[in-house]
Amino acid sequence: MVSANEVAQTDEDERTTATGLARYAYEYIDAARLVDSNHGKRPGFEFVSPVPAYFLASHGVELTLKAYLRHSDISVRELSSKRYGHDLRTCYRKAKELRLLDHFAEDERDIRAMDMLVELNRGHGLRYIRTGYKQFPSWAIVEPLAVRLHQAVAPVVGYHSFTVRFGDYK
Repeated sequence: MVSANEVAQTDEDERTTATGLARYAYEYIDAARLVDSNHGKRPGFEFVSPVPAYFLASHGVELTLKAYLRHSDISVRELSSKRYGHDLRTCYRKAKELRLLDHFAEDERDIRAMDMLVELNRGHGLRYIRTGYKQFPSWAIVEPLAVRLHQAVAPVVGYHSFTVRFGDYK
């Protein structure tokens, strides 16, 4: 006999699809780009974007990775567990174990952007104010990471992606 908990888990797994996660990821990344574009015209934001853009991009990267993991049959329960949660590094590591790099041409700038986003968001630092020194990555490496990662994952999970290209990336 199947328990109610197992039925609820199956229902959640059926409703939370890789395609749906890719859609949300697209919208977060698109919003990040709009915030950056709007603020980038203001003095002081030529190289470093405002914090909300980094938060939106970071969450878009997380959802993109989770779309790939969900496509690889990782359950919703596991994705929302403490093991994965909002941990970009763990999600990225697992996605690479599941052959993400067959689809995504990782660049050393991607690794640097990912590491810096992880550090900025430690203790939800992109969501809530944390005093002290912070090192923000150049938007010129964050945007390509978010967009290119989505461009790599979206066709795998059955969603569309951005058409922008970043000339000096593979």
